[in-house]
Amino acid sequence: MIEAQRRGNGGAAFVAAFVAAAACLGAAGSATACELLASEHRSGREVLRAALPVTSGHAAPELRVSFVHSVLATPVEDRYQWRAGTWVLVEERFEGEGYGLPHAAAAGERLERTPEGWRLHLARAVHPLVVRPLLAQRMRLTLDDGRTWLLGQLTTQSLELRLQGC
Repeated sequence: MIEAQRRGNGGAAFVAAFVAAAACLGAAGSATACELLASEHRSGREVLRAALPVTSGHAAPELRVSFVHSVLATPVEDRYQWRAGTWVLVEERFEGEGYGLPHAAAAGERLERTPEGWRLHLARAVHPLVVRPLLAQRMRLTLDDGRTWLLGQLTTQSLELRLQGC
């Protein structure tokens, strides 16, 4: 560009280069960030929108849904990763044995005993990811950066959790 300016035709070349650079920056700036959207499953009413933290430790965005088991009154935590446009349940942690909790690992899964209870390692696609935040279960949504929402305070309707711009 500087050489073109010395030759006398640099004004047009400089303007063209500036316009091209501004267009590239504008396109990058207008790209939507990776956001988590929580909306009521039936009505579609959005109740939460949150930018996901940019972390280099994970290849895919993650979130955790934790709640108190309705029968055992013990904690349960499910960890999900976003892979190829869908949520994948990759880990479930829980105490005790009871209704709705795994008692054995299926093919390709691994169930291990920990000092806190049990941990199931799996890779199960869950699409759509819909949860029902009953107040008695104190269902929480937690992101990797520690932000947490008590879902029953947002709505008591079934919630669909999805990502946008990822």
